[in-house]
Amino acid sequence: MVHEATSRAVWEADRTIARLCATSYVQQVFPEAIRLWGTDGDPTEPDELDAVWRMPGDHGERLIAVTALAGEYELPRRRLPYGTTVVGGTRDYLRYAVDRLREHGRNDLAGAIEQEMYADRLWYFELAAVVTVVNGEHRVEDVRARQYDISDASLLRGLLTAIRAGDRDAIEKLRQPFGEDLLKALVDAYPSLDTWPQRAHLVRAVSGRHGPVVTPVMAAILDIPDDAGGSGDPDMAREVRAIALNVLEAGGSVERFMRYYEDDEAAAAAIARYRAGLPPAG
Repeated sequence: MVHEATSRAVWEADRTIARLCATSYVQQVFPEAIRLWGTDGDPTEPDELDAVWRMPGDHGERLIAVTALAGEYELPRRRLPYGTTVVGGTRDYLRYAVDRLREHGRNDLAGAIEQEMYADRLWYFELAAVVTVVNGEHRVEDVRARQYDISDASLLRGLLTAIRAGDRDAIEKLRQPFGEDLLKALVDAYPSLDTWPQRAHLVRAVSGRHGPVVTPVMAAILDIPDDAGGSGDPDMAREVRAIALNVLEAGGSVERFMRYYEDDEAAAAAIARYRAGLPPAG
C-alpha cells in the first residue's frame, strides 16, 4: 500500500509538472494563443486532452490540441466499450476526445476541434517535459515538442494501403467523416486501382457520402462483374452496386439500399434507367 501511494504521488507530481511545462511552452512559442480548455494543475473533466488553445493568424484562426507528458505521466490510452483501444496522438483518439467533450456539454469546443481536424488545420502536439529527480526534488531539464501526424495525407496513405491489400477490417477502422479535400483525394485515386475488388473497397470507404464529388466512382462501379469478390466476398458486387445506386439517386435511404441489395432485377432496372438518363422509379 505504501508503494502504491508513493507511485500515485509521483504520477500526480509528474502530471502537474507536465501541464505546467506544456503551458509554459505554448506561451513562449505561440505568445498570442488563448487557452480554451485545460488548466496548469488538476485536469478539468473530461481530461482526454490536457489543453486546447486558439491561435489567431493572418489567414484565419487555428486550434492547437495538447497532450502533456512527464515521467510517469504517460501517453493516454482509452478502451472503448466495444473493445478497441485508442491512443493519444491519433485521429481516433481525438474523435473519442470530441465525443467525451460532448458528453460533458462542451458542444462548442467539440465541434470546433472536429471541424478543424476534418479541414486538416488542427495542430496536435505532444509536449514532454524531461524531468530528473535529485534528492527527491523534480527538476525540469527541457520540454520536447512533437507534432503528431493527423493529416489528411497520412490518413489517405493508410486508407489506400488497406484498400490495395483488401483489408476490410483496416478500411472499416479508418473509415470516418472525411473532409472535402480528403474525400476528393480518395475519389481521384480510383483510376489508379488495379482490380475490381480494390475499387469496391474504395466505394465502401466513401459510402454514405452523396454529391458531385463521389458521383464518378459511383457511376463507374456499376460495371463491376458479379464474381468480383470471389468466394471470400461473394456479395461484393451486389453490395457496392446498391451503395452506388443509393448515392446516384437523390434522397438515398436505407430502404432504397436494401431494395437494390436484395433484388438483382430492381438493381439492373435502376442501372438501365440511370444510363438512359431517366429518373429513378418511384
